[in-house]
Amino acid sequence: MNVQIDGASARRVGAAAQAAVRRFAGRARGRLARSGGAASEQPWKQRVEALEARLTHVESELEGLQDAVHRQAVREDENVEDLRRRLAPERLARELSDDARRRGL
Repeated sequence: MNVQIDGASARRVGAAAQAAVRRFAGRARGRLARSGGAASEQPWKQRVEALEARLTHVESELEGLQDAVHRQAVREDENVEDLRRRLAPERLARELSDDARRRGL
Protein backbone atom coordinates (compact mmCIF):
# COMPACT_ATOMS: atom_id res chain seq x y z
CA MET A 1 0.00 0.00 0.00
CA ASN A 2 1.43 3.38 -0.99
CA VAL A 3 0.35 6.15 1.37
CA GLN A 4 1.26 9.70 0.54
CA ILE A 5 1.58 12.16 3.41
CA ASP A 6 2.68 15.72 2.99
CA GLY A 7 5.24 17.21 5.36
CA ALA A 8 2.68 19.19 7.36
CA SER A 9 0.52 16.10 7.94
CA ALA A 10 3.56 14.11 9.05
CA ARG A 11 4.50 16.82 11.54
CA ARG A 12 0.95 16.93 12.94
CA VAL A 13 0.83 13.14 13.33
CA GLY A 14 4.26 13.09 14.96
CA ALA A 15 3.43 15.95 17.31
CA ALA A 16 0.18 14.26 18.36
CA ALA A 17 1.99 10.97 19.03
CA GLN A 18 4.68 12.69 21.07
CA ALA A 19 2.04 14.52 23.10
CA ALA A 20 0.29 11.20 23.80
CA VAL A 21 3.57 9.66 24.98
CA ARG A 22 4.20 12.63 27.29
CA ARG A 23 0.66 12.41 28.71
CA PHE A 24 1.10 8.70 29.38
CA ALA A 25 4.44 9.25 31.14
CA GLY A 26 2.94 12.10 33.16
CA ARG A 27 0.06 9.92 34.32
CA ALA A 28 2.46 7.19 35.36
CA ARG A 29 4.54 9.69 37.34
CA GLY A 30 1.37 11.07 38.94
CA ARG A 31 0.28 7.61 40.04
CA LEU A 32 3.70 7.03 41.53
CA ALA A 33 3.55 10.31 43.45
CA ARG A 34 0.05 9.51 44.78
CA SER A 35 0.91 5.98 45.94
CA GLY A 36 1.45 5.69 49.68
CA GLY A 37 4.36 4.25 51.69
CA ALA A 38 7.93 3.47 50.68
CA ALA A 39 7.29 -0.29 50.45
CA SER A 40 4.43 0.07 47.98
CA GLU A 41 6.30 2.78 46.09
CA GLN A 42 9.27 0.62 45.13
CA PRO A 43 7.50 -1.72 42.63
CA TRP A 44 5.77 1.27 41.06
CA LYS A 45 9.02 3.14 40.85
CA GLN A 46 10.68 0.24 39.04
CA ARG A 47 7.73 -0.11 36.68
CA VAL A 48 7.72 3.61 35.92
CA GLU A 49 11.46 3.57 35.28
CA ALA A 50 11.02 0.60 32.93
CA LEU A 51 8.16 2.38 31.17
CA GLU A 52 10.23 5.55 30.85
CA ALA A 53 13.02 3.53 29.24
CA ARG A 54 10.55 1.96 26.83
CA LEU A 55 9.00 5.35 26.08
CA THR A 56 12.44 6.79 25.35
CA HIS A 57 12.94 3.99 22.84
CA VAL A 58 9.49 4.57 21.31
CA GLU A 59 10.16 8.31 21.07
CA SER A 60 13.43 7.70 19.23
CA GLU A 61 11.71 5.28 16.85
CA LEU A 62 8.95 7.83 16.29
CA GLU A 63 11.50 10.51 15.48
CA GLY A 64 13.09 8.14 12.97
CA LEU A 65 9.71 7.52 11.40
CA GLN A 66 9.00 11.24 11.23
CA ASP A 67 12.35 11.80 9.51
CA ALA A 68 11.61 9.05 6.99
CA VAL A 69 8.15 10.44 6.25
CA HIS A 70 9.61 13.92 5.84
CA ARG A 71 12.33 12.68 3.46
CA GLN A 72 9.72 10.85 1.40
CA ALA A 73 7.49 13.94 1.29
CA VAL A 74 10.45 16.04 0.10
CA ARG A 75 11.27 13.47 -2.61
CA GLU A 76 7.65 13.43 -3.75
CA ASP A 77 7.58 17.24 -3.87
CA GLU A 78 10.76 17.22 -5.98
CA ASN A 79 9.28 14.62 -8.34
CA VAL A 80 6.09 16.63 -8.76
CA GLU A 81 8.06 19.82 -9.40
CA ASP A 82 10.19 18.01 -12.01
CA LEU A 83 7.05 16.77 -13.78
CA ARG A 84 5.59 20.29 -13.74
CA ARG A 85 8.76 21.68 -15.31
CA ARG A 86 8.86 18.95 -17.95
CA LEU A 87 5.18 19.42 -18.80
CA ALA A 88 5.23 23.21 -18.89
CA PRO A 89 3.52 24.28 -22.13
CA GLU A 90 6.49 26.22 -23.52
CA ARG A 91 8.97 23.40 -22.80
CA LEU A 92 6.61 20.73 -24.10
CA ALA A 93 6.05 22.70 -27.32
CA ARG A 94 9.81 23.19 -27.77
CA GLU A 95 10.55 19.50 -27.23
CA LEU A 96 7.77 18.43 -29.60
CA SER A 97 9.11 20.80 -32.23
CA ASP A 98 12.67 19.48 -31.75
CA ASP A 99 11.41 15.91 -32.01
CA ALA A 100 9.48 16.69 -35.22
CA ARG A 101 12.62 18.28 -36.76
CA ARG A 102 14.72 15.23 -35.85
CA ARG A 103 12.18 12.91 -37.44
CA GLY A 104 11.84 15.10 -40.52
CA LEU A 105 8.15 15.79 -40.02
